[in-house]
Amino acid sequence: MREIDIGWLPLNSLRALAAFHEAGSVGAAARALNVTHGAISQHLRSLEDRLQRNLFVRSGNRLVMLPEAASLAENLLRSFRSIGGDVERFRRDENILNITVTPHFAQHWLLPRLGAFLQRHPEIDLRINTDATVHDLVSGDFDAAVRHGDGDWPGLNCEKLLEGWDVVVAAPSVIESGSIETPADLTELPWVLDEDREKEMALWFAEHGVAYETHTRVTRLPSALTLVAALDGYGVAWLPHVYAAPYLASGRLRQLFSGDRTGDQAMRYYYLCWADHKNRPAFRTFRQWIKRRISEEADSI
Repeated sequence: MREIDIGWLPLNSLRALAAFHEAGSVGAAARALNVTHGAISQHLRSLEDRLQRNLFVRSGNRLVMLPEAASLAENLLRSFRSIGGDVERFRRDENILNITVTPHFAQHWLLPRLGAFLQRHPEIDLRINTDATVHDLVSGDFDAAVRHGDGDWPGLNCEKLLEGWDVVVAAPSVIESGSIETPADLTELPWVLDEDREKEMALWFAEHGVAYETHTRVTRLPSALTLVAALDGYGVAWLPHVYAAPYLASGRLRQLFSGDRTGDQAMRYYYLCWADHKNRPAFRTFRQWIKRRISEEADSI
């Protein structure tokens, strides 16, 4: 089949023909396309001249479309609707934002604040993945990630959001019966551990001479449940300070060994990360919102 050169197509006139066929009159077509009555009439006359064929017969003050013109107009309507559907899907895809965040960040920071973002930006279809997997942001499906670490992820833009240092905490009911003076005293208490961050916690205990692997009173939980279990008094927990802070201030949790940070912890933050080619408008809107929200909360402290 010979390739059609679309450059010669009189698109406005063809839209006018399709609108006339669908609406039934020049006036209705003009309203549908938000143009004047005269503009529709001119487009239809121009199309007849361009095609060198009659498309209408006049019946009194009305234009009546010839059968072959009606068939063309019906085909045009289907084509325009198909094009409109493709454009709408493309527009919606531009507003889809896939982000992956750590379970703790999702439950204890993002979700409590997310309603305000969705209310302000209903045009964005935000899709959130919550797991501890480090996903490929360059060639994968995710547009951005919130990661905890040192920010050294090659090929990505990484912007600091929050300090990521950890604290040892417990509900008052857990520690009221004993004296906790050194990390070794923690072996006398039950623990609740984040199963996704056990290696990091093992490093903290190792640096303080505590062989936690031999402790028999350990409950390992998904990240999102560790803080809940600590608040309910199931044991000592090792948590990001940013999530524990409100409960430390209210007294529902107490921090053990205050100010005790390792050098590694002092370098760890929560970062917003993205690849250059994923820097689309929906992501830029989210990035501006999360930075502004963190800044506002820091100013209010």
